[in-house]
Amino acid sequence: MKLFLDNPHLAAYFGLVVALFLLLGVSFFVPKFSSARKWLGVSLIFAPVIYFFLILDAHLVNIPFTDDFNLLETVYNYQQAPDFPSKIKVLFEQVNQHRFAFERIVMLVMVFFTGTVNIKTQIILGNLALLGMAYLLFKSLKKENLSFLYFIPVPYLLFSLVYWENAYWGIAALQNTPLIFFAFLTAYAVGQGDNRGFYFGILAALLTTFTSGSGLLAWIIGIIILLFQKRYKLLGGWLVAAAGVILFYFLFDYQVVAATGEKAWAHPLYNFIFVLGFWGNGLYLDVRHPLVSQFQPDLVACVLLGGLIFLLFLGWSLRILTRQKLVWSDWFLWGAMMFSMGTGAMFVISRPLNNYFMFGGNMFSRRYMIFGAALLAVAYVCLILLVKNRQMVRKWIAVLMGIGFVTLNFVSYYSSIVQIRKMHDDLVIDSYHWKNYSTFLTAGDLFGDIPFWNHPTRMKNLVSNLESSGLTDFYQFNTLPPHRELIAKTDTRSEFRGDFNATFHYRNTDNNIPTKYYRLMVTPPAGSAKPSYFILSSDTLNLVLPAVPMPNKFADFLKTGSYYSNTSRYGLFNLKLPKGEFRVYILSQTGGDWKSEFTGKRVVIN
Repeated sequence: MKLFLDNPHLAAYFGLVVALFLLLGVSFFVPKFSSARKWLGVSLIFAPVIYFFLILDAHLVNIPFTDDFNLLETVYNYQQAPDFPSKIKVLFEQVNQHRFAFERIVMLVMVFFTGTVNIKTQIILGNLALLGMAYLLFKSLKKENLSFLYFIPVPYLLFSLVYWENAYWGIAALQNTPLIFFAFLTAYAVGQGDNRGFYFGILAALLTTFTSGSGLLAWIIGIIILLFQKRYKLLGGWLVAAAGVILFYFLFDYQVVAATGEKAWAHPLYNFIFVLGFWGNGLYLDVRHPLVSQFQPDLVACVLLGGLIFLLFLGWSLRILTRQKLVWSDWFLWGAMMFSMGTGAMFVISRPLNNYFMFGGNMFSRRYMIFGAALLAVAYVCLILLVKNRQMVRKWIAVLMGIGFVTLNFVSYYSSIVQIRKMHDDLVIDSYHWKNYSTFLTAGDLFGDIPFWNHPTRMKNLVSNLESSGLTDFYQFNTLPPHRELIAKTDTRSEFRGDFNATFHYRNTDNNIPTKYYRLMVTPPAGSAKPSYFILSSDTLNLVLPAVPMPNKFADFLKTGSYYSNTSRYGLFNLKLPKGEFRVYILSQTGGDWKSEFTGKRVVIN
């Protein structure tokens, strides 16, 4: 799938979707096209799903990223455990407030069948849970006898790069996405109103609980649904099961993690706005949000959307209380909203703000956008069902929200494909940095930082153990010569004839501290090989940094149909680089051989 790595064919995807929508619209006005409406609708549903997995498959590499090493460590420890009680202890080992038993079981099953853990396969498996979410929402619309065409907007929201970090990161993809699906499955099962659904709901709640700490909400949701269904006998059984699971969760080899900082209720207004922003985070754009005393437009939109979702939740709750005959889809959608909104409330309680959310800063990682996307998809289905009997209103809502979701889908790909390309290139070169400098490019704030809190030996021993046991192939991309020999073995003795430029400006770090940020940019001469890396070379160091292709400006993208321009760049804070003066080389690969050319320029890092 290298074809989609160097050229994501984004213009072709956009063009196909727009053409399909236009043809679908024509089918309502031109009778001879009406017979094609079904297949146009099916094509529109599957187009974003297929493109999503094509893009993922092209960019994923079987290399662990930060917390992935923690999971791999527990798999290794499980293999080394001397007896069954020790294995159970490892399987349910606490990580912060979480117990990642589900993730570990998936990895152990992978080891059983293949002898190794493939991070790429793990990520694909995690993202398959999106199909489960989409199917449950599709069934909810069909339960109300609505046309499947009303479902078309949903996959454009769920299968996007709004939450690209969650889609690409091994532990996040295997945690957050199945977590939401299992919680939805819990509400779906309990909502069925029969004994079979009750027992299936307990199983789903167990999976939710041991996928992530917020999964404990699944038991509360089950209690609320059973209570409102007046199924008191089954409610008693649910309470017994919940009590047993919760006691195990907090008493079996568990240490309480003390909360630090202020409480959410110290600034109730700020944190109410914050939780609204989390609920509406599907509109959180993939752009920088400097912490300044002015409102960021997309964050204001998140808060407004979160407020609308909150009102819709109240409306749906009123439907539950007043509707005489309720079906399983009513309970399922109610439970799905409760879980997504409850997760947002838990997030805000654990990370309260003492300022306006809309001022910006680093509010939350992009992996949390998956909760906003899922909640917005549920809200859309609820809104369609609330206006089910108002045909014209229902159609206009579907059209307008469909346009919004498709636009968001397009914007997410245009702004974030380059982000997963950068992550791909960073992971590929991580083993070079580890082999030569005992540090990662993808982790740590300072040059020389070692994952796992800079422990002097833990990471070295872990990588060695994982490699020797076959659980990972960390060095599979390490084809460069050792750093001391890199220039001697690759230098062509010719000067680079393209354009190279290095600049710096002050930019806020993740802690919102203004710090020097360096940016390297290169444009190769016409007809030459694409640059793969920048080399910053001194008498003692040869640092290798990816040359990540830059996206075309949107006008140029529309004009040329090409996502990437001919210019590549890389940016990072000066803290991540050692101090000194460096000669800059451009490293490219031709016919399998690495060749470096001196740019004639030097960069001073201070």
